[in-house]
Amino acid sequence: MRTEQIRVSSSGEGMEEALQMTEKFGLESGLIRKEDLRLRLLAEELFGMMRSIVGKIEALYWIEGEDQKYDIFLAGDVELNQDSRRKLIEVSSKHENAAAKGFMGKLRDMIGVMLLPEGDGPSMTSIGLMTMGSPNEFIANSDAYSWSLNKYREELQASDNEEARKENDELERSIVASLADEVSVSIEDSKVTIIVTIAF
Repeated sequence: MRTEQIRVSSSGEGMEEALQMTEKFGLESGLIRKEDLRLRLLAEELFGMMRSIVGKIEALYWIEGEDQKYDIFLAGDVELNQDSRRKLIEVSSKHENAAAKGFMGKLRDMIGVMLLPEGDGPSMTSIGLMTMGSPNEFIANSDAYSWSLNKYREELQASDNEEARKENDELERSIVASLADEVSVSIEDSKVTIIVTIAF
């Protein structure tokens, strides 16, 4: 089963309609009320993530579900304005980003940095995203890549140092990370697709 696609924006356009569709889809596909509220909460958190991504964004939102497993999609083009580009490039010379607080802040910065033109952006480690890591998977002959929450968790568990422990603590406090079975981010040119997966 799959819902229709709804256009949403970081200014809030379409979000209420999308949340209502999410609840209706969950109940119609057999979720009990508590499960349906978790599905809605993940959608709300996904919209919060969208708002924190650099710059203004419009995106398409939809859900696919089968056998009690649900994928929540958000896909849109992200355009960095000159000010956003400048701020991200400045990060590379400071070697830290004080604004990147918690899991969501660091994920936002990772997405922003990877959207910079080649050569303009810092490495992941230079902005304190050590364990956000480099892209998990490059797509041959393109600038596309993907990132996975589960691979990030594995990297944290394999690292035995203070920074990894702090990152793991931040991850545990994230609503999305604690409720979702998987979060994946793929970026191709300026198009960002975030998929949140939950199974009941």
